[in-house]
Amino acid sequence: MRWIRRLRPVLTALVVAVAVVAGGLVTASLWPVTVETDYYAADVRLSPSWADRSSIGTDTVVGSVSARFTGLAPGVQVSPRVKPEITELFASGDAGAASLDVSPQERSRVIGEAVRGVALRFGLGALAGLLAVLLALGMRRRGLPPVRTTLGAVLATVVACGGLGLSAQRTYTADRLLALDSTGLLQLAIANRGLLADVEQRADQATPYLRNLLALSAAMQDEYAPEPSRDADALTVLLVSDVHSANQYALMRTIVEEQGVDVVIDSGDLINLGHVEEARLSNLYGGISSLGVPYVFVSGNHDRNSPGDTSLLDALGRTRGAEVLQPGPGQYREVSVGGLRIAGFNDPRYYGDADDGTTEQQTRARDAWVEALGDTTPPDITVSHEAPALEDAPGRMRVNGHSHVPALDGNRVQVGTFTGGGTLAHFVGGPDAELVGQASSFDVLTFDEECRAQRLVRYQYRAIIEGRPSFDSLSVLNASRIVEPPEEGRTCGGDELEVRPLGE
Repeated sequence: MRWIRRLRPVLTALVVAVAVVAGGLVTASLWPVTVETDYYAADVRLSPSWADRSSIGTDTVVGSVSARFTGLAPGVQVSPRVKPEITELFASGDAGAASLDVSPQERSRVIGEAVRGVALRFGLGALAGLLAVLLALGMRRRGLPPVRTTLGAVLATVVACGGLGLSAQRTYTADRLLALDSTGLLQLAIANRGLLADVEQRADQATPYLRNLLALSAAMQDEYAPEPSRDADALTVLLVSDVHSANQYALMRTIVEEQGVDVVIDSGDLINLGHVEEARLSNLYGGISSLGVPYVFVSGNHDRNSPGDTSLLDALGRTRGAEVLQPGPGQYREVSVGGLRIAGFNDPRYYGDADDGTTEQQTRARDAWVEALGDTTPPDITVSHEAPALEDAPGRMRVNGHSHVPALDGNRVQVGTFTGGGTLAHFVGGPDAELVGQASSFDVLTFDEECRAQRLVRYQYRAIIEGRPSFDSLSVLNASRIVEPPEEGRTCGGDELEVRPLGE
């Protein structure tokens, strides 16, 4: 029994060490440290999981990244987020790399704050673990533990905390980085860091090609479709869809300027993975604001990540020029531009949902919108993302996207993808990777002064962004055979914008 008495201090020290480390990890995990810069914030916490040891992990809405190190230290979890103040920066038009970057001084400051905060929380948790052990020993003895035991426990606490802190300091250094792993869109961004910026830059460089295409179109229309005169157009509408996070708004701006577009209608899928952060990374908000005309929008099945997610719609609501037709559940608006009435509703689906192939969700969404419309005169243009949602929907013309292929069905116009499938469709991995995509497409629709549809010009082209421009097709259609005639006495023209709620 003598050897047991000799080992008792050692066992007590081990119990104390386990208790203080466990208490410190739990406390630093449940009580994160929040650090902030002008436009960013992050919650920093320790991970109690053994699987996360010696790693720093960051989870974002577009993927995760984990840095693994050699050595032994508690895992660190960082949850970054963008502060609301960044919206004001983008709205001002002054958002650039320099204004968004975090300076080395700021980076050092927030790292120091995070280290001190985590250490404080770990220390408080360790103290709680020490007190719990001493309390248990006292209850067993039905009195205070011996002074020697108390001093030994305190020494064990100091050694455990000091040793763990020293090990963490030695582990998390650049020269001990073992691997960097990532998932989701971040994996794509890390593998090809300039992808999002390159697409925007290529779009700007490609505008001369598109300008030539538009000039060719105008010449063909003047030659082969002289009646009615294009000078008689009172209102011009640009129909686009399925941008999918590719910032090609420089191209769209060229169309707006060259064609005298008064309003852009986007039938959804502005982003890819259902996370609003994609739009910020691609600077889609700045692109929309740069058009200088109203940008009317309904969301598609890629524009949210849960049934109640309105993050993208909320952000667009704060974007200059953007007009959302359904800002939230049960909320509907009619947007009138130059006397042309536009209304519609969002896709009820979301990214990652279980698509069972039925159209019941679309039918319910349409019925809810029709109920809100009530006795109001049906709009000139009704917009939703998927074709089944527009079946039997009222409106002189119905517009949808989703399929990435332009099509016509009675007065329903299906718009192709403006960006050839978007950012992810423009990327192929491998040693000889190039930007590749589907055919790009958009439609230009004109109305006369009496709100009668004139022309629907449908454009398809390929590989402008990829640097190998190819003209696919140009169709000039008599829109009066597609769009139902307006009621008597209507007038259209000008840039007057009016937005009014429906169902109130």
